[in-house]
Amino acid sequence: MKQYFEQFEEKLQVAEEKLDILSEWHIAKGHKGATEIAEECRTAITTLWMEFYRLSEAYKEAEASHEEFYQANVNNLLGELKKHDDEITERYKKAPEWLLFNFLDKAIKENNLSNGITHATASTWTYLRSLVIEDLKERGLL
Repeated sequence: MKQYFEQFEEKLQVAEEKLDILSEWHIAKGHKGATEIAEECRTAITTLWMEFYRLSEAYKEAEASHEEFYQANVNNLLGELKKHDDEITERYKKAPEWLLFNFLDKAIKENNLSNGITHATASTWTYLRSLVIEDLKERGLL
């Protein structure tokens, strides 16, 4: 969607520049009727710019709310896992052994995917979060 906005903005800019050239040519030739039409077109383009700005602002707000929605879901999921881990740790006085997380942590470290995070759980959660974000973006949900 961001690319669409950039392309639309570019095309609108080109149309405005061409209209300016056409308008200046008509003014130089003294074509009064054509100049009025060019001015009406210029007004229409100005209106399009304002609508484009409002639409892009609405899009940015929607993007932010999608990110907040996503973050709340991730926090809920990872928060539940952490809460469970904390309960196990408190009950048995030892951190739980999660085969999946241990395997993921090892794979993340071996492939340098941790982005400098050394804590096993944090690097795993961060990596999983990045995969979820990437997937949601590919499907256009974020």
